Amino acid sequence: MVAVLFLLVFTPANVSALGHEMLPPDHWSYRALTRFEALGLVDLPSEKPFSRDQAVSFVEQIQRRLASDSRLLSARDRFDLERLEKEFTAPKSRIDPRDRYNPPIFFVEDGPHSLEGDWDVILSGEKSAFKDQTDFFLTSHPSLKLHLGNRVSYDFRYRLVFGPERDERASNQKPSPRERSVRGMTALFERSSISVQLDKISLIIGREYTDWGPASSGNLLVSQNAGSFDQVGVRLQFKNLRLSFFNSILSPESQRYLAGHRLEVRFGRTVLGVAETVVYAGREFDPIYMLPFASFYGNQFNERGDDNVLWSVDAKVSVTRGLLVYGSLLIDDFQYERGDGAPDKLGFDLGWQLALSKPIDLTVSVKYRYVDIYTYTHRDSATGHVTGSGFLDEGERLIGGNPGPDSDGWTAELSVYPRRDVTLSFNLLHQRVGEGNDFRPWVRPMDSFPPFPSGVVERTLRLGVSAWWELPRGSGILAEVSRTFVDNLDHIRGHDDNGTAFRLAVSWDF
Repeated sequence: MVAVLFLLVFTPANVSALGHEMLPPDHWSYRALTRFEALGLVDLPSEKPFSRDQAVSFVEQIQRRLASDSRLLSARDRFDLERLEKEFTAPKSRIDPRDRYNPPIFFVEDGPHSLEGDWDVILSGEKSAFKDQTDFFLTSHPSLKLHLGNRVSYDFRYRLVFGPERDERASNQKPSPRERSVRGMTALFERSSISVQLDKISLIIGREYTDWGPASSGNLLVSQNAGSFDQVGVRLQFKNLRLSFFNSILSPESQRYLAGHRLEVRFGRTVLGVAETVVYAGREFDPIYMLPFASFYGNQFNERGDDNVLWSVDAKVSVTRGLLVYGSLLIDDFQYERGDGAPDKLGFDLGWQLALSKPIDLTVSVKYRYVDIYTYTHRDSATGHVTGSGFLDEGERLIGGNPGPDSDGWTAELSVYPRRDVTLSFNLLHQRVGEGNDFRPWVRPMDSFPPFPSGVVERTLRLGVSAWWELPRGSGILAEVSRTFVDNLDHIRGHDDNGTAFRLAVSWDF
């Protein structure tokens, strides 16, 4: 691998963008690109994060389609396109990051190599729905990017949070195995990866996010909400085909690993994807799971009986200009032989996004999610579909979509733009979670087909409104308030509660 990297660094290439780093999940460009996709001006893959090179090609596609049909953009869409062009495609920004919309705080170069660094500060006051006190936090994301020639980029980012020491942030506690709170500061080593670009092939080595599926975030199979993975991954594009595969270390101490591969193909306005993941444990790195065309299920079924294999199939269709429809099917286990009475373990998403510019600018997103009981679990608890050592009560996260098994729910968001740089959003969540959400595996003679959701069902209704004022250079001011109503809280019949949450945050990107 060292030899390959050496050759890639010192071999000339014709790449239009400076740097190949992956854009972090909270990058402002995702929301703008998603709206342009709904407007029919760009075709986005159902795989994130996007690299800077990909973002360049997306913006160029928007420019070409606007030029071909002479469409007039609204004030909001012109604002978004101007920012995207300034960040990714303007001639000066391609050769000097200091000319981008969101430039780094410092930039130095030495011949073909360069170094750039950046940091931000977010001051926030917030109160959760079922707590009386208001907490104040100071958050920062220091980052550094090292570009070796025009093929290799090394990118790392920390997340530092300063705030009160209580609950999971109490002194000497770990909110999660990757975090530690000491003297009011919680530090997370969020990202640290090398990205290598060779024509249509990308190689990713290190700690990076992965999100597979057409939903904007939190997809069913592999979700960015799980956090970043320590991985070796490859992306390959061949005409309308995209192939991705990776192998990740979840916990070296527990010898838990996650591997996955995904094939995506575009037919006109339709994107189809099929993916497969496996969580395995109790042995070292398994090279067979690194091969992109090997069937994980076939290997597991014939040779490795305690590995946890999941499949997904998804589709995204641009029905017409302004309307995007998508769906995903998660298959944890499908019984084609019913001899032992085992249940199917399935989940699915159905959603759509509507983007209009006349008579007013607005964006509407609606999604329904359903996940069966016993999904994401396995007969061997060490191979549950969970990060780290696999213990959710110790701060680990579900690799797939929240809230997990034995649940369903609706989410909806309506966004309008009273000013070109202001977004006003109205949000709705209605969710049901059964007692089977405790990630219990199915074992004989447990009831294979309990009522859905099972047991005492916790029901949540949340109504919220938020306003986001976007300032230059990626800075902004956020204000949001929500009201939450919960029936049977913690699955205790008659334990109902409600409360108001709010957050005010000022972010400054230096």
